[in-house]
Amino acid sequence: MLLEFIAQTLNSTGDFPFSIILWSILILATAAFIQATVGFAAALFGLPLLLWVGIDLMTSQVLIITAMLPQNMFAVWKLRHSIDYREIVFPATIRIGALPIGVAGLALVMSWSAESINQFVGLLILLAVIVQSFVDIEWKNADHPFWIIVTFGSSGILQGISGMSGPPMVLWVHGRRYSADRARAFLFAMYISNFIPQICLLHYKFGTTVWQAVGVATLSIPFVLASAALGLRLGSWLGDRWLRPITYVCLLMLALSSLLDPWLKW
Repeated sequence: MLLEFIAQTLNSTGDFPFSIILWSILILATAAFIQATVGFAAALFGLPLLLWVGIDLMTSQVLIITAMLPQNMFAVWKLRHSIDYREIVFPATIRIGALPIGVAGLALVMSWSAESINQFVGLLILLAVIVQSFVDIEWKNADHPFWIIVTFGSSGILQGISGMSGPPMVLWVHGRRYSADRARAFLFAMYISNFIPQICLLHYKFGTTVWQAVGVATLSIPFVLASAALGLRLGSWLGDRWLRPITYVCLLMLALSSLLDPWLKW
Protein backbone atom coordinates (compact mmCIF):
# COMPACT_ATOMS: atom_id res chain seq x y z
CA MET A 1 0.00 0.00 0.00
CA LEU A 2 2.83 2.41 0.85
CA LEU A 3 4.61 1.79 -2.47
CA GLU A 4 1.33 2.24 -4.36
CA PHE A 5 0.72 5.54 -2.56
CA ILE A 6 4.25 6.76 -3.43
CA ALA A 7 3.78 5.79 -7.07
CA GLN A 8 0.43 7.59 -7.27
CA THR A 9 1.90 10.70 -5.64
CA LEU A 10 4.86 10.78 -8.02
CA ASN A 11 2.63 10.14 -11.01
CA SER A 12 0.32 13.00 -10.05
CA THR A 13 3.16 15.53 -10.25
CA GLY A 14 3.58 14.93 -13.96
CA ASP A 15 7.38 14.78 -13.56
CA PHE A 16 7.34 10.98 -13.39
CA PRO A 17 4.75 9.38 -15.68
CA PHE A 18 4.07 5.75 -14.87
CA SER A 19 6.04 4.54 -17.91
CA ILE A 20 9.12 6.46 -16.73
CA ILE A 21 8.77 4.95 -13.26
CA LEU A 22 8.72 1.47 -14.78
CA TRP A 23 11.73 2.20 -17.00
CA SER A 24 13.62 3.63 -14.01
CA ILE A 25 12.99 0.52 -11.90
CA LEU A 26 14.06 -1.79 -14.74
CA ILE A 27 17.26 0.15 -15.45
CA LEU A 28 18.22 0.46 -11.77
CA ALA A 29 17.66 -3.26 -11.22
CA THR A 30 19.82 -4.03 -14.25
CA ALA A 31 22.56 -1.68 -13.03
CA ALA A 32 22.50 -3.36 -9.61
CA PHE A 33 22.74 -6.78 -11.25
CA ILE A 34 25.80 -5.70 -13.24
CA GLN A 35 27.51 -4.07 -10.25
CA ALA A 36 26.95 -7.14 -8.08
CA THR A 37 28.22 -9.41 -10.86
CA VAL A 38 31.46 -7.59 -11.72
CA GLY A 39 31.92 -5.35 -8.65
CA PHE A 40 31.52 -1.95 -10.34
CA ALA A 41 29.75 -0.01 -13.12
CA ALA A 42 26.25 0.65 -11.73
CA ALA A 43 26.43 4.33 -12.69
CA LEU A 44 28.43 3.66 -15.87
CA PHE A 45 25.61 1.45 -17.15
CA GLY A 46 22.62 3.10 -15.54
CA LEU A 47 23.29 6.76 -16.33
CA PRO A 48 23.25 6.62 -20.15
CA LEU A 49 20.24 4.30 -20.15
CA LEU A 50 18.26 6.64 -17.88
CA LEU A 51 19.19 9.56 -20.14
CA TRP A 52 18.01 7.64 -23.20
CA VAL A 53 14.51 7.13 -21.75
CA GLY A 54 14.17 10.87 -21.18
CA ILE A 55 15.30 11.44 -17.58
CA ASP A 56 17.59 14.43 -17.01
CA LEU A 57 21.15 14.11 -15.72
CA MET A 58 20.51 15.35 -12.17
CA THR A 59 17.47 13.11 -11.65
CA SER A 60 19.31 10.11 -13.12
CA GLN A 61 22.15 10.68 -10.68
CA VAL A 62 19.79 10.82 -7.68
CA LEU A 63 18.01 7.65 -8.83
CA ILE A 64 21.28 5.73 -9.00
CA ILE A 65 22.88 6.86 -5.74
CA THR A 66 19.63 6.32 -3.80
CA ALA A 67 18.82 2.91 -5.28
CA MET A 68 22.36 1.63 -4.70
CA LEU A 69 22.60 2.88 -1.09
CA PRO A 70 20.97 -0.20 0.54
CA GLN A 71 23.13 -2.51 -1.56
CA ASN A 72 26.28 -0.61 -0.53
CA MET A 73 25.27 -0.63 3.14
CA PHE A 74 24.58 -4.35 3.08
CA ALA A 75 27.95 -5.00 1.40
CA VAL A 76 29.80 -2.92 4.01
CA TRP A 77 28.10 -4.83 6.79
CA LYS A 78 29.01 -8.17 5.20
CA LEU A 79 32.62 -7.03 4.73
CA ARG A 80 32.89 -5.14 8.02
CA HIS A 81 35.84 -7.25 9.20
CA SER A 82 37.83 -6.10 6.15
CA ILE A 83 37.41 -2.37 6.91
CA ASP A 84 39.93 -0.19 8.71
CA TYR A 85 37.84 2.92 9.38
CA ARG A 86 40.93 4.98 10.15
CA GLU A 87 42.08 4.74 6.53
CA ILE A 88 38.68 5.92 5.26
CA VAL A 89 38.45 9.26 7.11
CA PHE A 90 41.01 11.31 5.15
CA PRO A 91 39.99 10.14 1.64
CA ALA A 92 36.28 10.51 2.47
CA THR A 93 36.82 14.05 3.78
CA ILE A 94 38.61 15.07 0.59
CA ARG A 95 35.95 13.44 -1.57
CA ILE A 96 33.08 15.17 0.25
CA GLY A 97 34.97 18.49 0.18
CA ALA A 98 35.20 18.27 -3.62
CA LEU A 99 31.49 17.50 -4.08
CA PRO A 100 30.38 21.18 -4.30
CA ILE A 101 32.70 21.70 -7.28
CA GLY A 102 31.08 18.74 -9.03
CA VAL A 103 27.53 19.89 -8.23
CA ALA A 104 28.35 23.36 -9.60
CA GLY A 105 29.63 21.64 -12.73
CA LEU A 106 26.42 19.62 -12.92
CA ALA A 107 24.36 22.84 -12.87
CA LEU A 108 26.42 24.08 -15.83
CA VAL A 109 26.07 20.81 -17.76
CA MET A 110 22.28 20.83 -17.15
CA SER A 111 22.09 23.99 -19.26
CA TRP A 112 23.40 22.10 -22.32
CA SER A 113 21.28 20.40 -24.96
CA ALA A 114 20.25 16.76 -24.45
CA GLU A 115 22.57 15.65 -27.26
CA SER A 116 25.55 17.46 -25.70
CA ILE A 117 24.83 15.90 -22.30
CA ASN A 118 24.66 12.42 -23.87
CA GLN A 119 28.00 13.01 -25.56
CA PHE A 120 29.52 14.30 -22.31
CA VAL A 121 28.37 11.18 -20.46
CA GLY A 122 29.70 8.98 -23.28
CA LEU A 123 33.09 10.68 -23.00
CA LEU A 124 33.16 10.10 -19.22
CA ILE A 125 32.34 6.41 -19.71
CA LEU A 126 35.08 6.07 -22.33
CA LEU A 127 37.62 7.69 -19.99
CA ALA A 128 36.43 5.46 -17.15
CA VAL A 129 37.02 2.33 -19.21
CA ILE A 130 40.52 3.56 -20.11
CA VAL A 131 41.31 4.24 -16.44
CA GLN A 132 39.94 0.83 -15.39
CA SER A 133 42.29 -0.85 -17.87
CA PHE A 134 45.25 0.17 -15.65
CA VAL A 135 44.00 -1.57 -12.49
CA ASP A 136 46.66 -4.28 -12.62
CA ILE A 137 49.51 -1.77 -12.42
CA GLU A 138 51.13 -1.39 -9.00
CA TRP A 139 51.02 2.18 -7.66
CA LYS A 140 53.90 2.28 -5.18
CA ASN A 141 53.36 5.86 -3.94
CA ALA A 142 49.55 5.77 -3.95
CA ASP A 143 49.45 6.45 -0.19
CA HIS A 144 51.35 9.74 -0.58
CA PRO A 145 49.11 12.66 0.56
CA PHE A 146 49.44 14.33 -2.86
CA TRP A 147 48.03 11.32 -4.71
CA ILE A 148 45.31 10.79 -2.13
CA ILE A 149 44.18 14.40 -2.65
CA VAL A 150 44.32 14.06 -6.46
CA THR A 151 42.53 10.69 -6.50
CA PHE A 152 39.72 11.46 -4.08
CA GLY A 153 39.39 15.10 -5.07
CA SER A 154 38.82 14.09 -8.69
CA SER A 155 36.48 11.33 -7.54
CA GLY A 156 34.41 13.84 -5.55
CA ILE A 157 34.15 16.17 -8.53
CA LEU A 158 33.08 13.30 -10.78
CA GLN A 159 30.55 12.17 -8.17
CA GLY A 160 29.01 15.62 -8.05
CA ILE A 161 28.85 16.17 -11.78
CA SER A 162 27.79 12.69 -12.92
CA GLY A 163 27.69 10.11 -10.12
CA MET A 164 30.35 8.11 -11.99
CA SER A 165 33.17 8.46 -9.47
CA GLY A 166 34.47 4.91 -9.14
CA PRO A 167 37.37 4.64 -11.65
CA PRO A 168 39.93 6.86 -9.83
CA MET A 169 39.25 5.04 -6.55
CA VAL A 170 39.32 1.60 -8.19
CA LEU A 171 42.70 2.45 -9.72
CA TRP A 172 43.95 3.60 -6.28
CA VAL A 173 42.85 0.56 -4.25
CA HIS A 174 44.12 -1.90 -6.84
CA GLY A 175 47.36 0.08 -7.15
CA ARG A 176 47.87 -0.45 -3.41
CA ARG A 177 47.32 -4.18 -3.87
CA TYR A 178 44.35 -4.40 -1.53
CA SER A 179 42.73 -7.80 -1.21
CA ALA A 180 39.42 -8.21 -3.05
CA ASP A 181 37.33 -7.94 0.14
CA ARG A 182 39.32 -4.99 1.48
CA ALA A 183 39.04 -3.15 -1.85
CA ARG A 184 35.29 -3.70 -2.11
CA ALA A 185 34.71 -2.73 1.52
CA PHE A 186 36.71 0.47 1.06
CA LEU A 187 34.88 1.43 -2.15
CA PHE A 188 31.40 0.72 -0.77
CA ALA A 189 32.23 2.76 2.36
CA MET A 190 33.28 5.67 0.13
CA TYR A 191 30.01 5.52 -1.79
CA ILE A 192 28.01 5.59 1.45
CA SER A 193 29.99 8.48 2.95
CA ASN A 194 28.98 10.98 0.27
CA PHE A 195 25.25 10.17 0.08
CA ILE A 196 23.81 12.64 2.63
CA PRO A 197 26.12 15.57 1.69
CA GLN A 198 25.39 15.00 -2.00
CA ILE A 199 21.61 14.84 -1.56
CA CYS A 200 21.70 18.03 0.55
CA LEU A 201 23.80 19.86 -2.06
CA LEU A 202 21.52 18.71 -4.88
CA HIS A 203 18.42 19.81 -2.93
CA TYR A 204 20.01 23.22 -2.32
CA LYS A 205 20.82 23.62 -6.02
CA PHE A 206 17.83 21.97 -7.72
CA GLY A 207 14.98 21.95 -5.19
CA THR A 208 12.26 19.40 -4.46
CA THR A 209 12.68 17.42 -7.70
CA VAL A 210 15.49 15.66 -5.85
CA TRP A 211 13.02 14.14 -3.37
CA GLN A 212 10.68 12.97 -6.14
CA ALA A 213 13.64 11.07 -7.62
CA VAL A 214 14.42 9.64 -4.16
CA GLY A 215 10.81 8.39 -4.03
CA VAL A 216 11.09 6.62 -7.38
CA ALA A 217 14.41 5.06 -6.34
CA THR A 218 12.76 3.84 -3.14
CA LEU A 219 10.23 1.95 -5.26
CA SER A 220 13.07 0.17 -7.02
CA ILE A 221 14.90 -1.05 -3.89
CA PRO A 222 13.23 -4.52 -3.62
CA PHE A 223 14.03 -5.16 -7.30
CA VAL A 224 17.56 -3.78 -6.90
CA LEU A 225 18.29 -6.10 -3.98
CA ALA A 226 16.84 -9.13 -5.78
CA SER A 227 18.88 -8.34 -8.91
CA ALA A 228 22.01 -7.85 -6.81
CA ALA A 229 21.52 -11.27 -5.21
CA LEU A 230 21.27 -12.87 -8.67
CA GLY A 231 24.32 -10.95 -9.84
CA LEU A 232 26.41 -12.16 -6.93
CA ARG A 233 25.56 -15.76 -7.79
CA LEU A 234 26.32 -15.27 -11.49
CA GLY A 235 29.61 -13.56 -10.69
CA SER A 236 30.71 -16.46 -8.49
CA TRP A 237 29.73 -18.96 -11.17
CA LEU A 238 31.31 -17.31 -14.23
CA GLY A 239 34.34 -15.73 -12.57
CA ASP A 240 36.20 -12.49 -13.24
CA ARG A 241 38.11 -13.83 -16.26
CA TRP A 242 35.00 -13.83 -18.48
CA LEU A 243 32.93 -11.09 -16.91
CA ARG A 244 35.31 -8.14 -17.04
CA PRO A 245 36.01 -8.33 -20.82
CA ILE A 246 32.27 -8.64 -21.53
CA THR A 247 31.56 -5.67 -19.24
CA TYR A 248 34.20 -3.51 -20.91
CA VAL A 249 32.84 -4.31 -24.36
CA CYS A 250 29.32 -3.33 -23.27
CA LEU A 251 30.61 -0.12 -21.69
CA LEU A 252 32.49 0.79 -24.85
CA MET A 253 29.34 0.23 -26.89
CA LEU A 254 27.36 2.49 -24.54
CA ALA A 255 30.08 5.16 -24.64
CA LEU A 256 30.30 5.16 -28.44
CA SER A 257 26.50 5.16 -28.79
CA SER A 258 26.30 8.25 -26.58
CA LEU A 259 29.17 10.01 -28.32
CA LEU A 260 27.76 9.29 -31.78
CA ASP A 261 24.13 9.91 -30.77
CA PRO A 262 23.58 12.96 -33.06
CA TRP A 263 24.74 11.02 -36.12
CA LEU A 264 23.01 7.73 -35.23
CA LYS A 265 19.65 9.48 -35.41
CA TRP A 266 20.04 10.15 -39.09
